[in-house]
Amino acid sequence: MIIEPKTSDAPIASIREGLGRRVFPARSTIFAEGEIGTIAYVLLRGDVTIFLRFGTEQQRAVTRLTPPQMFGVHALMAGAQRAATAYTENGCELLAVSESRLKQKLEEADPFLRYWVDYLSKRINDLST
Repeated sequence: MIIEPKTSDAPIASIREGLGRRVFPARSTIFAEGEIGTIAYVLLRGDVTIFLRFGTEQQRAVTRLTPPQMFGVHALMAGAQRAATAYTENGCELLAVSESRLKQKLEEADPFLRYWVDYLSKRINDLST
């Protein structure tokens, strides 16, 4: 199934070109807590749940995502380990956003927006440590 963006999905349409589309079958781990984050994702269809301590007795669902939410961004921008596990119960279709693609899009952006994104990224990093 190909999902065409709606007018309100303009940001998704603008990054769709040149991105890898990935499909995960039911009961798949998209990424695991502790892995180095090299890709962020945009959920196109299906379900994704973000878990802390996935697969342990202390497992806790943090959030359930709906299209077109983005996830895995913090680890990608910070070059850090994943703080949680992303899992799909019923399967999902995603757009994969690599670090190089993100940097390319930021270089094309207005200088103020680049500053803003850099500032917010550093601020999130500071609050996460």
